[in-house]
Amino acid sequence: MIEENQKPLFSDESDEVIFAEEEEELSFAEEEEEALEQAKGTWKILIVDDEQEIHNVTKLALNDFRFEGQSLIYLSAFSGKEAKQLIQEHPDTALILLDVVMEKDEAGLEVVKYIREVLDNKLVRIVLRTGQPGQVPEDVVIVHYDINDYKTKTELTTKKLFTTVLTALRAFRTLTTLEASRRELEKIAAASARFVPAQFLHFLQKESIVEAKLGDSVQAEMTILFSDVRSFTTLSESMSPKENFDFINDYLSRVGPVIREHNGFIDKYIGDAIMALFPDTPEEAVRAALAMQNQVSLWNKSRKKNGESLISIGIGLHSGSLMLGTIGEEERMESTVISDAVNLASRLQDLTKLYGAGIAISAKTLTQLEEPAKYSHRFLGQVQVKGKKEPVPVFEIYEADPPALRKLKQQTRADFQRGVALYQKQQFANAEQIFQEILQINPQDKAAALYLKRSCKFQQYGPLQWWDGAECFDEE
Repeated sequence: MIEENQKPLFSDESDEVIFAEEEEELSFAEEEEEALEQAKGTWKILIVDDEQEIHNVTKLALNDFRFEGQSLIYLSAFSGKEAKQLIQEHPDTALILLDVVMEKDEAGLEVVKYIREVLDNKLVRIVLRTGQPGQVPEDVVIVHYDINDYKTKTELTTKKLFTTVLTALRAFRTLTTLEASRRELEKIAAASARFVPAQFLHFLQKESIVEAKLGDSVQAEMTILFSDVRSFTTLSESMSPKENFDFINDYLSRVGPVIREHNGFIDKYIGDAIMALFPDTPEEAVRAALAMQNQVSLWNKSRKKNGESLISIGIGLHSGSLMLGTIGEEERMESTVISDAVNLASRLQDLTKLYGAGIAISAKTLTQLEEPAKYSHRFLGQVQVKGKKEPVPVFEIYEADPPALRKLKQQTRADFQRGVALYQKQQFANAEQIFQEILQINPQDKAAALYLKRSCKFQQYGPLQWWDGAECFDEE
């Protein structure tokens, strides 16, 4: 017989009945504090109810509960406000047994929204326990709130509480395993993006590297950028292998982000050289090239302070149709780009050494810019590059040159263009005179020095019979 000062909190005709003394307070404070310090290897259960008895009886009912060899550890909140704070502090909580009516009629429902929407915690299992089911109808709550179960306090017998907790923990375990797998896949995807650019997969219409197959390919129109550190072989001879690696990584860490900032992506590194692609506009490629040169200038300032040798880079730009795809064999494949346009961009980069230019750009790319005149540039001449039947018009963009050198190139720009035109018409004596005058003003003009040398050579020996005014790339 139930005594007057006792009331059933969990009852069922065929189940164990648990009683709690109304006047007796079961204190778990010290046990909770001690248990929290040993929380590893346990399942965290947050009990949210404004009645102390509910906390006490729930813990008693689950006293011997273990799941997968792990016991339970309890967190207690007596209001919606306390519940929000505790779940924020303990995001790894597995289950919340949540009362609805506490300091406010819908305090528990507000906790649910806070957990799911504000904290974006989709893993913790939430079981609503209410003593006033008529006030918060089950069908309404289930539809409009992201909870996992709904129980009245009178129906949660010891056995049913055991079943509810066990079911919730199984679901939590499954979800956390899936979440861990998802995060691991994200890490793998992020790591693979360091080797195969996400943009590359995008053009192949692949969600991840896992979907890429040997022979996948697509044709696209892009601007290709090739860059290379000048005289790197000579520079590297004075460094140890580790110093070489450190130098290259230091350099690439400065210019690589610049390419991405201008909507380009790096297809590959070839030692200190970079091949990058700009799928949107040639304008972005030019801006990236200028920004790369500026980064090198900034780096040189710190290198000079440290007593290190200064470096320079050459950049070649060309736009055209290309094929992106995967090559290799089943056990080892890689992404690559194949195109005559790629080869030409590489040749233009090589030409920067010949002409002493920071940036060499093809006429096709230059004319596709919105305002070519916005960038300081000059015509370097027609160049017969290896693998091309027709001469290629090549321009130098000297916008990123040191201010003094840029000013001199701008000052002699018209004379330089006239000298190149005379040279191509085989009027070598007149061309020689102009280039001499340019060099008197700007002795650093390597392109003018090259034309002067060749003008003198052709006056003495004459050009080959087939010569059409185009410079042969392989001649120097």
